[in-house]
Amino acid sequence: DLLQLPPVNGRPVFKKISNKLIKTRLRVANAVNIWKVTVEYDELKINERQNGDETFFKMLHSVRHGCLTDETTDTLKSHVFKVLIQEKYMELESEGTNPPICIFPK
Repeated sequence: DLLQLPPVNGRPVFKKISNKLIKTRLRVANAVNIWKVTVEYDELKINERQNGDETFFKMLHSVRHGCLTDETTDTLKSHVFKVLIQEKYMELESEGTNPPICIFPK
């Protein structure tokens, strides 16, 4: 998915590299762009993850494009846990389904 966040400590692999950067890094005048030569880009056009949930699909689409609507923002805010995260974790864990995965802010 080319709309995902870029690498933390690097450049996206699909962006063109300048000759100056090639010369600096590889110490050669020219080099083959391995990404262009070896990788064929195939766009996935069928969304299976949110299949059948149009509201969720539209929300994720707006987040991916950085164009959040007021409706999307309100919906996301309405799903924020209003209890201590430890309490919510214990509640989810006690349900006996898959163990919960929690992402915590720094």
